[in-house]
Amino acid sequence: RDYERPLGERFLAGLPSNVTLYGPPTMDGRVPTFLFNVDGVPAVDAAHRLAEQGFGLWYADNWYCVALGPRLPDQSLRAGIAHYNTEEEVDRLLEALAAL
Repeated sequence: RDYERPLGERFLAGLPSNVTLYGPPTMDGRVPTFLFNVDGVPAVDAAHRLAEQGFGLWYADNWYCVALGPRLPDQSLRAGIAHYNTEEEVDRLLEALAAL
């Protein structure tokens, strides 16, 4: 937690304007797992383009939250930051998202 939280804060602070985040905009009350979309880019396309750059993101629909599912877009991206990720990886992901 002590390592992952600052990485999550870094991700949230650096989100480019073309990203729509779902859920709390801070790390208060959450773990560093994020659900979002890139404006104008279908989630499946964004996930595949990011995979070509070495990023592993998931894309699908309700993310195990049946009650929330109907309030989300048909498809969205899910990224998780863990203890083996680095600041540099977070920064690279943010740059890649901004470039989509």
